[in-house]
Amino acid sequence: MNWLDEVRSLWEDYVARAEQLERDKKPGAGIFGLTPGPKDDPCHGHFGEDAEKLLGQMLDAGPDPEEVRAVLAYIYRAPMEHREPVTAFWMLQAVHGFTAPLAALLRPEDARALREGYEKLYRRQDRFPAQKKVLAALKKAEKQ
Repeated sequence: MNWLDEVRSLWEDYVARAEQLERDKKPGAGIFGLTPGPKDDPCHGHFGEDAEKLLGQMLDAGPDPEEVRAVLAYIYRAPMEHREPVTAFWMLQAVHGFTAPLAALLRPEDARALREGYEKLYRRQDRFPAQKKVLAALKKAEKQ
């Protein structure tokens, strides 16, 4: 299985769905929480579940370190390439936490490069718990 293709397909399908929701929303939908809007669509939760499942399968399969590096690099850049719609932007960051176990499969030099890139993409003051978890896993992988 080509894990990068699988991940890319899931991520791109999700972003396309989130963009379609934004295009289709009715004026005023979701304002003040009175009516459902794009942020309330179940596709966001489904994406999180599907991402966790796919990354778990990848971990179980024990892919080679180069493939892990490519997949993680893609996942970590994805939110910055899809800042709109904002609902997708936040969800693309939230699933970063599911990648932490994969860091143990990296070569130390790849873990270092990913960590350095991640720290540049996500400023310390803007990091969420999932992102802090990723950085801790990458730092640990650097020392193996």
